[in-house]
Amino acid sequence: MPPMTLIKSLVPICAAAATLAAGLMTPAAQASARDASAVSAGARSASIRVEAGRARPAQAAPKKKAVRRPTVVLTFDDGTADHAKVAKMLSARGLKGTFYINSARFGLPGYLSLTDAKAIAKAGHEIGGHTLHHVHLPLQPEDVQRAEICDDRRTLLDLGFKVRSFAYPFGEYDESSRRIAMSCGYTTARGVYGLRRPVGCNTCPLTEKLPPAHPDFVRTTSLTGMARTARNFEGFVTRAKGRDGLLIFVFHHIRDHATDAYSTRPKELTAFLDWVAKQKKAGTIVVKPLGDAIGGPVRPFPADA
Repeated sequence: MPPMTLIKSLVPICAAAATLAAGLMTPAAQASARDASAVSAGARSASIRVEAGRARPAQAAPKKKAVRRPTVVLTFDDGTADHAKVAKMLSARGLKGTFYINSARFGLPGYLSLTDAKAIAKAGHEIGGHTLHHVHLPLQPEDVQRAEICDDRRTLLDLGFKVRSFAYPFGEYDESSRRIAMSCGYTTARGVYGLRRPVGCNTCPLTEKLPPAHPDFVRTTSLTGMARTARNFEGFVTRAKGRDGLLIFVFHHIRDHATDAYSTRPKELTAFLDWVAKQKKAGTIVVKPLGDAIGGPVRPFPADA
């Protein structure tokens, strides 16, 4: 007999045997077999449902491109009396600045009083050191440099100011100045040039690194040979957009003075601050005092300084 014919003939026999075996089971055994079969079928069904409903591995969401924005730092040197009004101009626009003060000049004609300086600090602005008497540091022996830089910081700390930042008077320094500023506990010492500008320094960077590569000489914008207008100030910010790092501005007197090349007219500063506030609100720039931009605690005055 051919193999396929043999298989077909055996199927009815096997089915009959299965039926006979089932008939020989006791009713309890038959019920148990039916239950076992049902459990097995249910398990297979549940397994199918779980497999079908199992979540597929989630694909990693594409990473958002980090937004690069310069941190604009507005600094004001020399502690002149007009800076009390400047601090209010900043606060009215939601901006904070850094004010570098010569502590030996408090209360002198044309300079901030101690009360003025404390009001500026209370409003959230930063007070930084600028030496006791605004001297040309490289022309001084090292012991005089140390007294001018370190005693100024000690005085400001004793008066309750949180002093982290220092600015070299006239932007002048030497190796001793840089070393002493750091040894007195400052986190940064700021110059008055070093960043790219249309008139000269075309190979300079558009922003200072954050944190600065050389905290004892932090680079800034410079308008030497340029008109101190809102439009020129805005140009520095516009060129730096889309980049990280610090963009530090250096202001002195804010007044109408035809012959002072370092003064900025109030109307020009007002226009610039209005524009900066709009850029900040739009999220294209960040505005912080220098100490906050760099971060870190206010260092205590060193015992051996």
